[in-house]
Amino acid sequence: MTVPQALHESRQARGVSQSAVGAPYGQQMISEIERGNRKIAADMAPRIGQALDDPAILLELAREMSGGWGPAWLNGPNVDLHRAVVREMCLKELHESIEAVQQWSTIKPPVAETEGERKRRYQHLLQIMDNEVALSTYIGIQCREYGFSMLQLSRDHYARLKGKRYVRGD
Repeated sequence: MTVPQALHESRQARGVSQSAVGAPYGQQMISEIERGNRKIAADMAPRIGQALDDPAILLELAREMSGGWGPAWLNGPNVDLHRAVVREMCLKELHESIEAVQQWSTIKPPVAETEGERKRRYQHLLQIMDNEVALSTYIGIQCREYGFSMLQLSRDHYARLKGKRYVRGD
């Protein structure tokens, strides 16, 4: 998914018109962005994310602003985003990831791995990333359908991590 697609999908999911997105972008600018003719300015991305607070735009803005890191919002023809289907996909990916982690030892130092082992490890990491996407999709669908703010959930989770002294920061 691209940011323009995510912007359009998020607006539709939230029932927000192009002129109501705000940020200081008007209807014409939002239309240009959705058509892929303009990009969202880096300083405006957080404002648009906050205005829509929808998983599609939040995940895709994060991917774009980081140069490609992070889970993608799934929107392809082989994806069913019904909450029950997403739950089953998430459980399947969790089980596959647990098996993948259990299969890979971290005792062997990285410099001792053969090229074949490195390639298999890379495939193993791709499997773990499938899990990350499944979990992000599950969280996003739950928030979207049950009316939770993804931003607030993320803020509360970060505060929880700080409270456990797992992270340092503001």
